[in-house]
Amino acid sequence: MTYVVMNMLRFQPAWLRLERAERAAVWETVKALAGRAEGVRLRWFDAEAFCAEYSDILFVETEDLSAYYLFWEAVRDTDLFSVPYVEVTQVAMGIEDGFAAYDRTLAPGGQVVAGE
Repeated sequence: MTYVVMNMLRFQPAWLRLERAERAAVWETVKALAGRAEGVRLRWFDAEAFCAEYSDILFVETEDLSAYYLFWEAVRDTDLFSVPYVEVTQVAMGIEDGFAAYDRTLAPGGQVVAGE
């Protein structure tokens, strides 16, 4: 199963005061941490023009929630959170095609198969 964790983030004024090259360096650190976490893939979306509650959405895709957790713990140890440059405003999670995985557990007639 593939999980997606949507981390809604609000960047702080300290982040906006950084030069763009400094911001890029922080992002490279986050990407490097994802690269070390097996099976963790990142996608970044800007949202500030469309939402007042958060400025960005970090999508994290993984098949291993433990890998996601360890990645996130490592990110929390970076300047992104320690300065802080960012605040997490909301986290939402989904399972890709979760309904199909559930359907595979059903016996004919719609009954859940024991042990699956």
